[in-house]
Amino acid sequence: MKIRQITMTGYGIASLSAFLLVFVAGCADTFLVSKAGKDFVFGRETENAYRMLCETGDLREILADTALPQDIKEGLYRYSCTDRSYEKVAEIYKGLAPEQRKELRLSFQGNGYDVNYKEC
Repeated sequence: MKIRQITMTGYGIASLSAFLLVFVAGCADTFLVSKAGKDFVFGRETENAYRMLCETGDLREILADTALPQDIKEGLYRYSCTDRSYEKVAEIYKGLAPEQRKELRLSFQGNGYDVNYKEC
């Protein structure tokens, strides 16, 4: 039995990276957010997310630009910035109607963030 050696070209690596990104982002309970070369899954308890969304006030602006109910906005802010809990953010996000999820993602984009995109 002959074993073929498989080499990864630049194209192959890029294709594999794109596949993994879609697979990983697809498994997240929220969505991938990026800005200025930094990316994170919305709601994850990372320092990048905290600095970009909470310390700058961006998340307040993003939520204010939506028509989401006030209790939803307060919950998303609280569990993203104050009592940080990815599980709670994901639970709130999963409870949103598809139109509400879309509105939230569009608000991120309207405030200078890329959604479900990762720079290479």
